[in-house]
Order: sequence, then structure tokens, then C-alpha cells
Amino acid sequence: MPGKTREKDLQEGENRRQKILTAPLFPLLIRTAIPTMVGMMVTMLYNLTDTFWIGRLGDKSMTAAIGVVFAFVSFIQAVGFWFGYGSGNTMSRLLGGKEEEEAKIISSVGVVLSVCSGVAILACCLLFLDPLVMLLGGGASESLRVYTREYLLIMLFTVPFSLFSTTVYNQLRLCGNVKDAMIGLLVGMLGNIVLDPLFILGFHMGIAGAGIATLLGNILSTVVIILLSRRHGNIPVSFRHCHFTGKRIYHILAGGAPNFSRQGITSIASILLNNLAAGYGETLIAALTVATRAGALGYMLMIGFGQGFQPICAMNYGAGKYERVKKALGLTVLTGSGFMCVAAILIAVFAGPLAALLSHNEDVVQLSVVILRFQCISMPFMALYALSSMFLQNVGRYFPALLVSVARQGVFYIPLLLVLPFFLGEKGFYIVQPAADLISVVCGLLIVAFSWQGIFAEKK
Repeated sequence: MPGKTREKDLQEGENRRQKILTAPLFPLLIRTAIPTMVGMMVTMLYNLTDTFWIGRLGDKSMTAAIGVVFAFVSFIQAVGFWFGYGSGNTMSRLLGGKEEEEAKIISSVGVVLSVCSGVAILACCLLFLDPLVMLLGGGASESLRVYTREYLLIMLFTVPFSLFSTTVYNQLRLCGNVKDAMIGLLVGMLGNIVLDPLFILGFHMGIAGAGIATLLGNILSTVVIILLSRRHGNIPVSFRHCHFTGKRIYHILAGGAPNFSRQGITSIASILLNNLAAGYGETLIAALTVATRAGALGYMLMIGFGQGFQPICAMNYGAGKYERVKKALGLTVLTGSGFMCVAAILIAVFAGPLAALLSHNEDVVQLSVVILRFQCISMPFMALYALSSMFLQNVGRYFPALLVSVARQGVFYIPLLLVLPFFLGEKGFYIVQPAADLISVVCGLLIVAFSWQGIFAEKK
């Protein structure tokens, strides 16, 4: 019986591979994108839920603390994306070339790296908790410092679970099994969403309740994703296949570097933003937190659609089907750009109600609306930027993908953040993000244009 089950799983994996290589592209893109977009919708709720329920308490210091700690959460996501995307992209190309045994080894190496890193980060941050609170920008007031420390202390224990589940989730997704990947991630997020109001309001635990709900959700996600990795022709989570070589580590670290850099730079930018905004008071920090959460609604859905493109791109490129890769890219860009135009209009029109959902402080809501509408200026063009990086990464062009990834929040956002508030005061914070976004779109398109011929010519 076990032999028959394994044979069935292998056949299911091969059938999935053949669909990605031969099925009509647009219906295939929709099928692979729907689970990731659903996942992004739940991720949005997940990212909003702490802010929403804490916002019910009407304490702007707590709302600001959520934004401060989010900079640390972004860094942890960056590490998880590094190992997950790096191993997952490599596995996908290997499966496209029918090298399943090597894909198993890459999976194990990625998992071991993520678990070891999670334990190390937890230990180091516990030792330096108070300096970390100040580094993240939690020192604007005593109440902000207390709430930031309370929330961060609990969030540290989510790190090993978060890194593990993020890594395996991306491995499953990039190897074409988007459904199982989404189920594993969503179960944990839904658990967090359900537990948040129970702990925050029901048990009157405030911001500590938000942290405990997140921890339990991460543990649940880890358990479910381990079980799902052993079904439906997936490459199961395993430590026994782990065999380190320089080449394998290179492909994981280089392949995931664009994602790590993008998210890591975002974390650094958030820390800098919190520290600079602290000079203008907690209201600005809280408003930036609310506007950033609300403004991410459309962008994250578009990222989910783009993630449906990624296994199609990587596996077809690994199989040598280059015209199919080009066609899939064109379809994804057109659809994603159209969606972002609609999203920008809707978010601008409903900026007030969106902000009011996340805060009951009138000053915070009014300022959030202004910042959010400025962010809508660049939204219609963001599919071009995001898909530039995804495409380059999935065809193995790690360095150009890295350049695109760090451009938005690193090369352009951080310098503008240092310059614009200096000349414009508080209003400078409103226009930093849209200005950096527009410049980054142009940068991404130029890098893809310069790389285009080499990507396909070298494979002929």
C-alpha cells in the first residue's frame, strides 16, 4: 500500500509538471494565481488584524507600537523569503529538467538553513531586547517604548516557526503546488485572525494578546504545512537529504537574495522612517502605520497574481520553452497593470473609511487619508516594477533581479526619506513613497530591457 501511495504521488507531481509546461497559458495563469491571491487576501487581513483590533482600544501608542515592531517582522519575512525563494526557484528549475533527487536535497538544505537561522535570531534578540526596541524606533515616548517591548518580546518566539513555514510554503508554491502551500499558510493566519479579538478584547490582554495570537497561529501553520508537504506528489520536508555543497548554498542564497534584499531594505527603511517620524510625534507614526497597511491592499493582491506566474516562468524556462515564458510574462503584466489602475481609484475614493477601520483616533484618521491618497499616485505602475524583479529572478538572473529589488526602498526611498522631510517638513513624509515608486518603475524596466536579449540568447 505505501508503494502504491508513493507511485500515485509521483504521478500527481508529473501531471502537475506537464500542465505547467503545456496547458493554455491564460487559464493556467488564472488557476495558479487564484490560490495565491486568496492567500494574499488572507495575508492582508492577517497584517491588518492586529492594527484593527488594537485600533478599537483608541490608544495611538499601541497602534504606533504595531508599526514599530512591523519593521522587525519585515526583516524576519526577508530571511524566510531568502531561503524559501532561493530553494524554491532552484527546485522548480530542477523539476523542469526532471532532476527530482537534486530538488529533494535543495529542499532539505533550505529547511535546515531556515530553522538554524530562526533559533540564532531568537537567542540574539532576547539578549539585546531593550537596545532593539530603541533601534526600531520605539523611543518616541515612554508609553510607546513599553508597548513596543511588550509586543516584541512575544513576537520573538514566533521567529523559528515563521522562518520554517515561510520557507516550505515558498518551496511548495514555486514547485507548482499552490493549493497545498496556500492551505498551510492560511490555516495559521486564520487562526491568528480568530484569536486576535479573543485575546486582545475578550481576555483584556491588549497588545500582548496580539502577540500571543500571532505565536499560536505560526505554530499551527508549521504543523499543517509539514503534513501537507508529505502528500499530493510534493517534495516532503526532510532533514535527512541535507547535504551542503558550495554550489547548492550559492543557488539558494543568490536565488533568494533579491527577495531578502527587497524585504530587508524595506525593514531598514521602516526603522529609519519610524525614527525620523518620531520627531513629529506619535500621531504621524500611527498615521503612517495605518496608511501603509491600507495602501498595501491592492499591491498585495497584484503580488499574489504575480506569484501565480512564477512557477510557470521558472519551470518553462528550465524546460527550454522560452516563447511560452515571454507570452506568460506579457499576459501577467497586462492583467496586473489593469488591476492596479482600478485598485488605485478605489483606494483613493474610499481612503476615509479604510483609515477609520484601522484607527478610532480622529487625528490619526485624517492624516492617514492624506498620506494614502498620495500613495495612490504611483499604484497603477507598480505591476511593472514587481514583475520585473519576479521575471529576472525566475530565469536565474540573480544580480539584475537584486538591483531591481533594492531599488524601490533602498536606492531611492531611503535617500528621498532623508532629503524630502528636511526641505518640506512633515509633508515630505507624504510624498516619499510615491516618488520612490515612480523612479523604481523606470529603473526596473531599463534593467529588464538590458537583460532581455542575454536571457534567451544564451539558451539557444
